[in-house]
Amino acid sequence: MWREATIRRATFVFVLLGLGALAVVARLFQLQVVEHGYWSELAKEIQEEVIELPARRGTIYDRNGLPLARDVPAYDIALDNYHMTKPEVLVMLLQRILGLPEKEAVKVVYREGYFTWVRRRVPREVAEELRRAADEAGVRGLMFFETWTRGYPQGICGLDILGVVGVDGVGLEGLEYRFDPLLRGKSPVRLRLVRGRDGTVLEYWEESPGEPGQDLRLTLDARIQAICAEKLDEGVKRFKARRGFAVVMDPWTGEILALAQSPRFDPEKPDPALLHPWAITDPFEPGSTFKALVGVAALDLGLVEPDEVFNGNSPIFVDGVPIRNAMNHQFGPSTFARGITQSINTVLVQVALRLGVERLWEYLRRFGIGEPTGVELPGESPGTLRPPEEWTRVDLATASFGQGVSVNGLQLARAFCAIAADGLLPRPHILKGGGEERRRVASADACMTMREMLRQAVELPGATGRYANVPGFEVAGKSGTAQKALPEGGYSQTKVMGAMAAFFPWRHPEYVVLVVYDEPSVWPNWGGSTAGPTVRWIIEEMYHQGLISPSVPPTE
Repeated sequence: MWREATIRRATFVFVLLGLGALAVVARLFQLQVVEHGYWSELAKEIQEEVIELPARRGTIYDRNGLPLARDVPAYDIALDNYHMTKPEVLVMLLQRILGLPEKEAVKVVYREGYFTWVRRRVPREVAEELRRAADEAGVRGLMFFETWTRGYPQGICGLDILGVVGVDGVGLEGLEYRFDPLLRGKSPVRLRLVRGRDGTVLEYWEESPGEPGQDLRLTLDARIQAICAEKLDEGVKRFKARRGFAVVMDPWTGEILALAQSPRFDPEKPDPALLHPWAITDPFEPGSTFKALVGVAALDLGLVEPDEVFNGNSPIFVDGVPIRNAMNHQFGPSTFARGITQSINTVLVQVALRLGVERLWEYLRRFGIGEPTGVELPGESPGTLRPPEEWTRVDLATASFGQGVSVNGLQLARAFCAIAADGLLPRPHILKGGGEERRRVASADACMTMREMLRQAVELPGATGRYANVPGFEVAGKSGTAQKALPEGGYSQTKVMGAMAAFFPWRHPEYVVLVVYDEPSVWPNWGGSTAGPTVRWIIEEMYHQGLISPSVPPTE
């Protein structure tokens, strides 16, 4: 009896142990075979970490193949906070070499974690200096990952157009933003980090090299861009202007050769507002430069002849409202041509009244006023051209000398391209290979007649554009001065926009140059006296650098 009970107990224990062993074997089979993939991946996640870094960004070139913006070698610097040594020394190094403020350096160093970004896209020489200093001081825990940062071989000239790139490799403004998907590439660089049991980074390697971005070729000429920027700097200082811009275009193709401004963006003293080229973002009233557009419309319709005589005295009354010449000057009987060359408001008012609202509005629209140019830059303003049914006869009269209508600088430059190119309006573009579609604005004869008058507006001694004249280059153009509109209504009596729109040589123009100053404060502050000389400086410097040649031999 006792023996049978013992056998039963032994059998029970044996079976229990067998079942336990079987359960262990089954569990091992589940872990090592059935769930091997799951636990293997979990182990990798615990011991390994993937970091993505931007691939090399595409280079932006000017029309001649000069690099304007390109990636140069740099480092992303990180810190293993749990395994670093000498934190006090590291804080001082980050301040001295990387320029981190003390509070930021302390926050980075004393943060809890195995991985903290210290600074992204650090220039290679700066990162190497930090590495050497850390090694010499016995500081451990810093990690250096090879990457790229944006470099500018031609300096800061044109940054307001190019834009900037953030620390994550994404374009933030300008062309860098507009073409970010193209420049950034399709896939990032992938690095895999392996950590020890205590979290220390043992090694890392490049798991995927990523796919570099594509390059861009622009219509800009870096040499002309630099000339415009330099002369604008001089002009803003000399004429005590708030700011200025210059546009240089090929009138036949619409290619933008320069789009410069002053002051301009400087990475050493970053001002985000200067990353927007105000030649396209900030509309302004064009002043008397508009007289050339009104004149082309009247010539094209056969409503006026260059030698037709008008009353040039001031004021002229339109529906009881007096409209005056600048300084209320009395010109007496004046031909239409003289109205252009000496910028007589009252003459152009009479021409505009002859045109009428509907026809003048239609021609302004043909010139591209009131519609975006479609240039490949973000933030373009369409300007203001109210519907014709909202115009009065007084609006018609003031529009004849560029008040009550607003444009951006590229629109105004394009309109003068049409006059220069026998009445064909191009589509401005800054990307090489962009469309060169053109539409007809007016007849070639009307534009040739206007070009001849605009040549006189620069060539004749008393003409308003005479300061833009460059002997041998046959410059033609129209100056303009517009009182600035006030937010509360009306116009400022002291603040103006001064402009000079020009092209050369006048018979068969190759270049259109537009210069505009915002609030020049010297006297006289006319467009012809401020923007006019700047146009001349730009042309003269283009000649001195061998970029252009005189169309006729200069006379002594």
